[in-house]
Amino acid sequence: MRPELRTYLLWALLLFALVLLQVTVVPLISIARVLPSLPLIGLTFIALRHGGLQAMFYAFPSGLMIDLYSGAVVGLTSLSFVAAVFVIGFFHDPERSQLIIRNIGAVILTTAAAFISSLIFAFAYLVRLDSSIWNIILLHVLGSTLYTAALSIIPVLILARTGPGLKV
Repeated sequence: MRPELRTYLLWALLLFALVLLQVTVVPLISIARVLPSLPLIGLTFIALRHGGLQAMFYAFPSGLMIDLYSGAVVGLTSLSFVAAVFVIGFFHDPERSQLIIRNIGAVILTTAAAFISSLIFAFAYLVRLDSSIWNIILLHVLGSTLYTAALSIIPVLILARTGPGLKV
C-alpha cells in the first residue's frame, strides 16, 4: 500500500473512532448539556498537518455522520466543521507543521476552530429556540469552545512528550 494512501486511511479511521466516541461516550461527560467536539480536535490537527483542503474532505463526512446519528438538521455540523477547518487551514505551514502540533499553538488554533464551529452551529440551529442570544453565546458557544480546548491539550501533551518519534 502506498504511504499516502495509508496516511489517508489512518486519518479516516481515527476520525471514525472520534465520531463514535462523540456520539456514544461524550454525552456521558457533558457539563450543563455542553459537549466538547472530539472530531473537531482531530480535524484541526489534520488541517495543521496537511492543510485545510484535505481537512475539509474529512470534515464533511464526519459532520454528516454526527448529524445522521443525532437527528439534527442534516449538514449543519458538516457546515460548521468545514468552515472551521477552512479557516484553520490558513495556518498550515508544511515546514513547521510538526512543531505547531506539538505546542500551545495547536491548542489556541483548536480553540479558534471550536469557536467558529460552535458559533455557526448556534446561530443556524439554536437561535430558533426561546433562549436569549447572550444565553446561547455564553452557554453553548463559549462553553463548548472551552471544553473542546481543554480536551485538545491531551493530544498536544502526548505529541510533545513523544517528540519527533511519533509521526502524525
